[in-house]
Amino acid sequence: MERFNGTLAREWAYVRAYTSEQERRAALANFLNYYNHERPHSALGGRPPISRTSGSDYRIVFDQPPKPLDTIPQQLAFEDAVEPTS
Repeated sequence: MERFNGTLAREWAYVRAYTSEQERRAALANFLNYYNHERPHSALGGRPPISRTSGSDYRIVFDQPPKPLDTIPQQLAFEDAVEPTS
């Protein structure tokens, strides 16, 4: 996940300034489609992730503006964390 976040930052988020939320979301959809369908991945022998699936050619499209949250999600407090059992 950390590697993906770094790639997302270097190849999408910090590449340019976006003039609107709609433009930013469209650019994210384009990046994710490129990342999954065309960009070579060293862990996959230079193939894109879509090469690991059969019969799928999905594409990501963000055509609706994000919906506002009705409530703000609460963060998990340290004392709420469940201790693993042995």
